[in-house]
Amino acid sequence: MPASRTVCPIKINVGYFRTRILTWGHKNFRNFPWRNTGNAWHALVAEIVLQRTRADQVVPAYNWFISCYSTPEEFAAHPSKVFTNLGLPERDQQFLSLNRILADRDIPSDKTDLLKLPGIGEYISSAFLSLHMQKRALLIDSNVVRVYGRFFGFETDPETRRKKWFEDLTEAVTPKRAFKNYNYGIIDFSREICKLKPLHDICPIKRKCHLFLMATEAEVCNPRHHKGNG
Repeated sequence: MPASRTVCPIKINVGYFRTRILTWGHKNFRNFPWRNTGNAWHALVAEIVLQRTRADQVVPAYNWFISCYSTPEEFAAHPSKVFTNLGLPERDQQFLSLNRILADRDIPSDKTDLLKLPGIGEYISSAFLSLHMQKRALLIDSNVVRVYGRFFGFETDPETRRKKWFEDLTEAVTPKRAFKNYNYGIIDFSREICKLKPLHDICPIKRKCHLFLMATEAEVCNPRHHKGNG
């Protein structure tokens, strides 16, 4: 990432962005059932499913799942087609393999060991640790890339989330202590406000958002012309 694109966001707007996301997230927190569970396995299962499925669609499947299974041992002994029911049949065998492993050991509480498990990648491990295990981890996915690119003003592509400079930016923005609240905030914000078609009218960060400011400037420089009646 060119230096000219990092100086302004990191030194000037990071604190503003972080504070606004934390405040918005606190006021608009979505109280999904997995966000309050004390069962680490249920939490891990939820994060696995959420990687490919919208949260609102996961709720009934999650409620059914936790009513049937309390432990990975129970699932390994009497598996069901969890992912087939969600339209992802290719993941059922991988999920069964994961639960057979977890039936004989505790769920790892560090990223290195989590990443060794079937079907657990960077995002799932980070979400599980930061949202359920009180361990700071960076959330980076296509939605986060979209929000940061729009606000800080840089172009993005499918490889952006794998770039070191983007990880550095995420590291700078993510709080050292309130990381759980921030990560929930950015998840909900990217889903409710800064979606594919952003809701600028109610966006709490638009005052310093590069995308909004550029759109406003373009509107001022090129106002719409209406034909008169005469």
